[in-house]
Amino acid sequence: MPASVLRCRRPRPSAVSGTRRFAPPATLALLALTGLLQVVPPAAANTLADIQRLEELINATGTETQVRDDCQPNHAGYYERDGKGIDRLVVCRNTIDMADVEAVWEVMAHEGTHVMQACTDGPALQDAQIPRTLRELRSLAPHYAKLLDEGYHPRDQRLEAEAFWMELQAPELVFALFERNCAGWLPSGAR
Repeated sequence: MPASVLRCRRPRPSAVSGTRRFAPPATLALLALTGLLQVVPPAAANTLADIQRLEELINATGTETQVRDDCQPNHAGYYERDGKGIDRLVVCRNTIDMADVEAVWEVMAHEGTHVMQACTDGPALQDAQIPRTLRELRSLAPHYAKLLDEGYHPRDQRLEAEAFWMELQAPELVFALFERNCAGWLPSGAR
């Protein structure tokens, strides 16, 4: 995996990497609307090719990706952009197992959501999707819902909820949302 940069201020719960994920009903509805329902199986199967595809999309926006060994304990990755030249997504090799494709995908999908949010200068999901997003987090990843409530300022909770939710989605949906949110940043060949 090429060097990349992600910035996430959240601890990485160990319970997620070993769980099996299924596309929740709201995801299926969104897939039906975007025309991807026929392509996506009910279980998200994350592969190295999925990670590479997402990294290519992220890099196509001008965001640099890095793998670093000097991250704070319990930080799986982060995204940072300062408007003065820093625009990077970091995956923290010193805190996650880079051989665990699911763990790497989760970090890339989470931090990639923050790239989507930078592309839109706001949320990546439509307002109407947020109640379903929060319900799905409470149902499928209650540790994330608890972390949102207890670990984030209310002004950051929506953006982080989107990022946590994205970790649970099938790669095809993540790609489609990335392409939709960052359409103005992607060269035509990257889509």
